[in-house]
Amino acid sequence: MGRGQGMVSVSGFGRVAIWGIGLIALWGAAAKAQAPVPVPTQSAEIAACLCLDQAVKTLRADMDAKNQALNATTQRLADFDAQLARDKPQVNINNPDSVARYKALLEQRDAAYRQSIGSVHTDATAATARYNARVSEYNARCANRPFPSDLVAAAQSRLMCPPLP
Repeated sequence: MGRGQGMVSVSGFGRVAIWGIGLIALWGAAAKAQAPVPVPTQSAEIAACLCLDQAVKTLRADMDAKNQALNATTQRLADFDAQLARDKPQVNINNPDSVARYKALLEQRDAAYRQSIGSVHTDATAATARYNARVSEYNARCANRPFPSDLVAAAQSRLMCPPLP
C-alpha cells in the first residue's frame, strides 16, 4: 500500500449494498412522514360523533316533551288563576255550596302550583341540563370537523351507540 491509501476499497457489490441500505432507510423515513392519520382512529371518532349527534337528538326530544309538560302545567295554573279571579266576586259567603265550590277550585289551583314547582319543573330543568351538556360535548368534539363522506357512510351503516344514562 502506498502513502495516502489508508482507506479501504469497497468492491462494486459492496457499494451497491451500501447504496441500497441507504435508499431503503430514506424511503422508510419518507413513507413514515407521509403516512395518513390511521383510518381506525378516524373511524372511531366519526362513530363517536355520530353517536353524540344521535344522543343530542334523543335528549332534545326528551327535553321538548318535559318542557311541553311544564308549559301545560303553567298554562293550567294560569287558567285556574283566571277562573278564580272571575269567580271570586260571585261567591256568596252566605251560601255554603258557593263557598265550597270556590274552595275546591282553590285547592285544584294549589295542586297545579305544587306540580309546577315540583317534579314537572325538576324534570324539565334536568332534561334541559342533560341536553345542554351533550350539545356542549358535541360542539367541543365534533363541530366544524370535516370527515370524509365515505367513512361517515361506512360508520353510519354499522353504528352501535351506547344507551343514554
